[in-house]
Amino acid sequence: MIQPGDQLRKIAKKYKVTWQYLARLNRIDPRRIRAGQKLKVIRGPFSAFIDLSDFQLTVHLHGYYVKSYRVGIGKDGATPTGTFTVLNKVVNPQYTDPDGRVIDADDPANPLGERWIDLGDGYGIHGTIEPDSIGRAVSRGCIRMLNDDVAEVYDFLTVGSEVVIQP
Repeated sequence: MIQPGDQLRKIAKKYKVTWQYLARLNRIDPRRIRAGQKLKVIRGPFSAFIDLSDFQLTVHLHGYYVKSYRVGIGKDGATPTGTFTVLNKVVNPQYTDPDGRVIDADDPANPLGERWIDLGDGYGIHGTIEPDSIGRAVSRGCIRMLNDDVAEVYDFLTVGSEVVIQP
């Protein structure tokens, strides 16, 4: 139950989930919460498992399946494998191409779509402006998702969440 002075961000941190996930789960506007309001809460953190051979990202909560998504991956084995930690998350990220050219978030040529989940060393999970690339090995190594799908995964994963990528 929401207490006087509570904020969704503070409640989410206590349960190791994102405030966006709590808002989505409870179908509420986070700016309009009120004392005495009941919330559905799930204790996190969520994790993600990416199977490159199946072009599949699966979200788990404490080892239990939550939801799966199709993804695009790096061509010629460019996607690294192993265990990663979410380092940062960005809504409407700008993109810097390999030549150093910066492409703003609102530029239709920005290949990152609407979300960036940073896994370190320039790799991440992001949206795409090329929905036909999902289910294919075409990227420079990042994991691509449909924009609606990556928005949902963005809401599940917190900074510090584990992401496992296997061949």
